Parts: sequence; C-alpha cells; structure tokens
Amino acid sequence: MKLSSYLRYALEHNRSKLISLSEELENSLLYLEIEKVRFGEKLIFEKEINEECGECSIPNMILQPLLENAIKHGVYESQEPVIIHISVKKENGFLCINISNNFDKEILPGKRKGIGLRNVQERLQLIYGKKSLLKTSVQGSVFELEMIIPTNA
Repeated sequence: MKLSSYLRYALEHNRSKLISLSEELENSLLYLEIEKVRFGEKLIFEKEINEECGECSIPNMILQPLLENAIKHGVYESQEPVIIHISVKKENGFLCINISNNFDKEILPGKRKGIGLRNVQERLQLIYGKKSLLKTSVQGSVFELEMIIPTNA
C-alpha cells in the first residue's frame, strides 16, 4: 500500500510545481518506509522539523533524490546501521533543510557521478535563479547536505 501511495503521488504531481513542505515530507516518509522494509534495522531515520516550516513551499519531489543519495551511498555500502537525519528550520528568509547520514569510510567510493545531487542543484537554479542553494560536506564518516530555499515570508 505504501508503494502504491508513493507511486500515485509521483505520477500525479508535476515536478515543476511547488508544494508545501509537509506534503513533500509525507511523500518522502513513504519512500523511506519502503526502503526500511528492504533494509530493516540497518536504516534509521530521524527528523527535526520546526512546525512553522510545514506550509512553506518547496519544489515537488525535491527531497526524494537527496534521500535516495543517502541510502545509495550510505545504507547500501555499510554493514552497520546508517542514520539518516533531516532537520528543517526557517532562517533569514530561507527554509534550511539539512540531511546527513553516516557511511563506512573503509569502503572505497565506486564510480560515483553525483548525478542525483547535480540534478537537484540544476533544478533549484532553474526555479530560483541561484547557483548556491545546495551545498555538501563530509566530516569524518558523516555526509551532510544543506539545501536552502527562499521563502516568501
């Protein structure tokens, strides 16, 4: 049923449309629940979402490739549990979305092309006209990305 709901959502929504953060998170949680069935205890998801952010508009299906990246490069490759943490807050006229995940530093990176992150960055640039809305960093064995989205509030 979760897969059916997720696919219905993906098919019904235009990728160029803006939707509320709460609606996007609801769909993203469906995606993570589907992945949780695959990975079980190996996948742990944590969230910190400020209530005031729920009605902020974000591009439809913008979180899914970011979460997929965390699963592909964290959970797939690790023998240990991986924690995917998402936090969202408003700051200085922007919606700040941080997603982090631990990963196994001992596993050599494959031929990663970064296509998913690059697609999100290009999409944000097309919608908002700014290049630097998505930033990534690595601290030890934690990969973190920060996406900032202008708000109208």
